[in-house]
Amino acid sequence: MIIADKIIEETPHVGSLYLDSFKPRLMDWTAARVFAAKNLKIAMRYPANFIIWGVLPLLWLAPYMLMMTALGGPGTSTSFTDLSGFDDFVKFAIIGWFVYQYVDSSIWSVGNNFRYEQFSGTLEPLFVTPVPRISILTGAALSDSVQTSISAIVLLTTASFLFGVSYALTAIAPIIVLLLMMILALYGFGFMVAGMILVFKDPSVLTQFVDTALFTVSPVNYPLQALPIQARYVAYLVPSTIAIIVIRELAITGVFELGQFLSAAAGLGVTILFFWLVGIASFRYAERWTKNRGSMGGF
Repeated sequence: MIIADKIIEETPHVGSLYLDSFKPRLMDWTAARVFAAKNLKIAMRYPANFIIWGVLPLLWLAPYMLMMTALGGPGTSTSFTDLSGFDDFVKFAIIGWFVYQYVDSSIWSVGNNFRYEQFSGTLEPLFVTPVPRISILTGAALSDSVQTSISAIVLLTTASFLFGVSYALTAIAPIIVLLLMMILALYGFGFMVAGMILVFKDPSVLTQFVDTALFTVSPVNYPLQALPIQARYVAYLVPSTIAIIVIRELAITGVFELGQFLSAAAGLGVTILFFWLVGIASFRYAERWTKNRGSMGGF
């Protein structure tokens, strides 16, 4: 025992520059970047993921396109034009699916990130690291945004080619701004889902319910006017609703209206603030709840 104590005393302390300079903080961008890089390396390690990113979304979209074409014929129908103001439902729906992929990612990928860590046996070690949990979630969100962007661009390009539609590029800058604002709002939504998964563990039923509900009220395949009046109010609580409506208008018509853009940006700004506050608060409560019951690593 004396010999062991002497060895410990004589062993030089090997410090870590990160730990030596560490101070408690709300957000650690270094940790977020490292976590994002880790997730991307794992995703790109398996080539089959590229098939999922590029082909699977197209297979989800195709049945809706074929059904609408079978019912309304090539182009549109009078009822659809009266409701939406557009004369091509295929062009209309492709944009909806393009934007909604980010919502789907925030539910299934960002929200389930800690569940994947649990399956890998790394959740509890991850929670004893001296970094803010929001940094870990933000890193997961960043990596998923990269993967989703690849998938969304492939979907938009391939579907436009297969169905013979094209979009205006004159308003690309405001489209990118609104898309980034929507993604930022969805990060907060993903934090909230992650907190629920920490508590309820098995995410399959929960995420499927949330995803299906949001997909139903979002104007992806049909205009918002097709929903009952009560459902329209619910739809505006989802960040993607405003983004889909305005991005679709910009992409199809190519007409940029400053008033419409500022109104949409203001609405998305409110959703960013709301979902980040609610998402972080929900996640922190779920973390404390799970730790107090000792069920962090439980299945």
